[in-house]
Amino acid sequence: MEPMTNVAGEPTATVNESESIRVAFDAGFLNLPPSGIGTYVSCLLGALADRQDIEIVHLQQPDWLRRLGPRAMRLTWDAIGVEVARRRSARSMDLLHVPALSAPVISGVPIVATIHDVIPFVLPEYRSSRAMRAYLDLMRRTVRRARIVVTPSHASAREIARVLGMSPARIRVTPLAASPGLRPAPDPDAVRSGLVERFGIDRPYLLSIAGFDRRKNVPLLVRAFARALPSLPDDVVLVLAGAPHSENPLVFPPVEPVVHEEGIADRVVLTGKVSDDERTALYQGALGYVTPSSYEGFGLTALEAMACGVPVIASNLTSLPEVVGDAGLLVEPDIDAVAHAISRLVGDERLRSDLSRRGLDRSSQFTWERTARLTVEAYRAALADRVVPAPAWNDGSG
Repeated sequence: MEPMTNVAGEPTATVNESESIRVAFDAGFLNLPPSGIGTYVSCLLGALADRQDIEIVHLQQPDWLRRLGPRAMRLTWDAIGVEVARRRSARSMDLLHVPALSAPVISGVPIVATIHDVIPFVLPEYRSSRAMRAYLDLMRRTVRRARIVVTPSHASAREIARVLGMSPARIRVTPLAASPGLRPAPDPDAVRSGLVERFGIDRPYLLSIAGFDRRKNVPLLVRAFARALPSLPDDVVLVLAGAPHSENPLVFPPVEPVVHEEGIADRVVLTGKVSDDERTALYQGALGYVTPSSYEGFGLTALEAMACGVPVIASNLTSLPEVVGDAGLLVEPDIDAVAHAISRLVGDERLRSDLSRRGLDRSSQFTWERTARLTVEAYRAALADRVVPAPAWNDGSG
């Protein structure tokens, strides 16, 4: 078994591993619109259910709370509702796991909190409203009471320690994994036929499906693609998958004006909202995947693309190098660097084949079974009494 270490490189004392741990798990994200945290909750709970040393009770918002509206519901649930639900559960619990940057104001059991990133504290656009600033101020105080914090990357762990002022001894790195159903297409012809039918995509394409918020740098990607076009075959297009938000242009800058400004509307496909099956097909059919994001807590979409055998171009910032390693092209997130990488990838079939092979190998090292095992070790650390010195942690990539 891998030694359980904190971000300071210290292994932790654990409780008796023969004892089953009873965990109250905040599963409220399963009732919300699809999101990265929702995927994390679903996949982690599935992997935990396969273990014999853990008992999970799902906590979910009652109907009356959901009727308050998303903002009021989130504040009420995170601050007090999840703890009320835990106390009303039929079984006595050993600890509470909250899978997002939040924690109740008070809890009768130790708390384990998953903090995927500290983006709202680092990037000012994400806390522009007074309501969001008030919420984050409260959660900054409550989440610091968590006995243990788990986070998906070492880059994120360092940021949590720096930004939230948390002791590195309380932070555990638990990398994520691609969804189990993501793999290379067993029938590529069927995938291509489905893409033509659903989206009208009948040409080779580069894909981005990481989202449209500012840090994802989608306008930069559009401009880089436009700059690379003279070196690309005439039939290659850029597919931007997902439904762009429009209610907050500060956080979600509009993409279509950039597409028209560059004069490439005939070379860019905006799919709109996609289902899980369509998402998988879009990965499987792509010539390459591009994510020039400036900030990622983990960079799950890059891993998902690699799991489908798709060569990846990714930013060389924050957690993405931990995920991609030498299995993709890591570049500065600027127009010239991304354009050059696109031209190189599209024009070199041997490179694409090599990156596809490397990506499949690397993605296989990230499994939800491993995430669940490290999470249970974090639970045991939260129930232990002390932290003892030890050699440095590994880099979390294997």
